[in-house]
Amino acid sequence: MLSLFEDQLQIRNGSFFFPAFCRSASLIPVQPPPGASGSSPLEPWPGLPLKRQSGSKLPVTAEFVGQICRYQSFFSSSAQAWRMWGHQLTRLFSSSRCLLKKSFKPQVLLWPLGLRKTLPGLPRWHNTASESRNGGWKLKEDHLEVEYGDTLMRFDYVWLRDHCRSASCYNTKTNQRSLDTASVDLGIRPQTVRVDDTTLFLTWPDGHVTRYSLEWLLKNSYEGQKRQVMQPRILWNAQIYQEAQVPSVDCQSFLESNEGLKEFLQNFLLYGIAFVENVPPTKEDTEILAERISLIRETIYGRMWHFTSDFSRGDTAYTKLALDRHTDTTYFQEPCGIQVFHCLRHEGTGGRTLLVDGFYAAEQVLQRAPEDFELLTKVPLKHEYIENVGRCHNHMIGVGPVLNVYPWNNELYLIRYNNYDRAVINTVPYDMVHRWYAAHRTLTAELRRPENELWVKLKPGKALFVDNWRVLHGRESFTGYRQLCGCYLTRDDVLNTARFLGLQA
Repeated sequence: MLSLFEDQLQIRNGSFFFPAFCRSASLIPVQPPPGASGSSPLEPWPGLPLKRQSGSKLPVTAEFVGQICRYQSFFSSSAQAWRMWGHQLTRLFSSSRCLLKKSFKPQVLLWPLGLRKTLPGLPRWHNTASESRNGGWKLKEDHLEVEYGDTLMRFDYVWLRDHCRSASCYNTKTNQRSLDTASVDLGIRPQTVRVDDTTLFLTWPDGHVTRYSLEWLLKNSYEGQKRQVMQPRILWNAQIYQEAQVPSVDCQSFLESNEGLKEFLQNFLLYGIAFVENVPPTKEDTEILAERISLIRETIYGRMWHFTSDFSRGDTAYTKLALDRHTDTTYFQEPCGIQVFHCLRHEGTGGRTLLVDGFYAAEQVLQRAPEDFELLTKVPLKHEYIENVGRCHNHMIGVGPVLNVYPWNNELYLIRYNNYDRAVINTVPYDMVHRWYAAHRTLTAELRRPENELWVKLKPGKALFVDNWRVLHGRESFTGYRQLCGCYLTRDDVLNTARFLGLQA
């Protein structure tokens, strides 16, 4: 396969990576190299070697290279001619480095297999197997490059030794590392490398042999992880969610069968909200429901909270006032992961629950104002909860950006949005503060779009589970007596239950 990177030409079996810059380079076809003319029974081939000519442009297309490939047997018998052409092509690319510096996405084209041996002085790639074209490998000074499928992976040598899955290095019964990482020489380098169609073999200076499945490497490499999501999701606004007609799960099925539980968790993981119907309207039955999927997280509000609008706690939730969209416990260092709501009784009007997919709104910001999205992932903010009511005395402080992403793939995993509990902004210099306010305004505008608001009337018997790291909730004002109960669940335990049932979480 011959590969052209930013400033060099590389050859590997199987494919030719030709950068898009060639589509605009001034290239014209000329005659075959000396020694090749008249040797082929086929018509003259149309573009080798390539020659630059001012003002002339000829695209190098897949059809063009494909025609070259039809002469493979001829090329194989014309090694001297190919070497001469190879030198010309190398000089051509050397003189075109200014074009190579531009960021173009390569296209993959077929190239004669016999060419690799005839072009001198080019980086050497090793095939995974003589009969295989699915990849190759190359030893570099401080890392190993492995190509598998359409992915070029790079592995630090210490990483390759540290992640060895041999019996002496890894305990398959406990799925834990046995190797003492601190004992690995930071300058280690494999003595030999061998790759077949499915496995990479490394022999280390002490004779230890490490084996890696190429599929395992692809899954666990940085390059592979950049292409994967930690948790599949369906982002939604009100219309998308309503048209999806996501079903509620019956309480009995939820409690007594893994099928019902799995259906519920699948809905929850995809949408960030899920409902259970026909729940007995008591705090005790709601607690049984919650414990089906997780440990209940006890907080300053207790284990199971049960409240009305009596202002028994120093929080706006304990009133009849409307609540704007927000996530809970932003003032915890790790906000609570899942929240359970169950309306036990309401004798009055109003009180509908507002739900907004924060990830959907953040995605709109990313598409329309990526610089605002990035700023909201970088600026750490303090959130604070101060309470002095009755016997409740609390002062909680949590710190983190509004948007939290995994750095390797930029996947959003947590939104921390609560204008009620945001503390004084004193964690960034003044020249960044105004930019943050502008970015926050952009996100707030998305969160407040009417089309993004899903309004739900909670009734006795219908329990709602909310992903507090993703979905914002609020409430319209209400009249009369309204009684709710609920709790927080530990996120790790909910995801653990989902993985046990075979879901990606």
